[in-house]
Amino acid sequence: MAVRNLSEKIVRACTALSAVALVLMMGATVVDVFMANAFKRPIVGVFDLVETTLVLSVFLGFPATFLAGGHIAVDVIDLVASPRTLARLKTLGKLFSLVFLAFLAWQMVEPAHDAYKFGERKQELGLPLYALWIPMIFGIAVSSLMVIVSLFEKNTPDTEDTK
Repeated sequence: MAVRNLSEKIVRACTALSAVALVLMMGATVVDVFMANAFKRPIVGVFDLVETTLVLSVFLGFPATFLAGGHIAVDVIDLVASPRTLARLKTLGKLFSLVFLAFLAWQMVEPAHDAYKFGERKQELGLPLYALWIPMIFGIAVSSLMVIVSLFEKNTPDTEDTK
């Protein structure tokens, strides 16, 4: 239970940051469009800000999806398979998710290091690109942990919503 509570706290923090990033992205876009149309003066740096907040919104939103098992699912086999088979398939899906996330994290390290090593920056705001890699890798790492947590929870049709 303690692991689940800690996981939920981490996910809530990630989700809150993701939501703040989403609100900033929407607000900046609305204000920029208004300024461009009303005064012919778009706000400099909004494109970079939207890109940055999009990264935060997406990658910090992943952990909640993985912990809740909130992925899109198509119930093709559910109609003919036994509950035990379905539980095994869900476990297999979680294991494949974990392998994919590990591969993704591994593939992110080199470009993140290159962005740091070469000092790449966003064009308008001057934000270092490696700063964007930090929440991406963090989100993938936390998502991996959430998959591991969900693997150790009971995985039966009684405990999971059938969609």
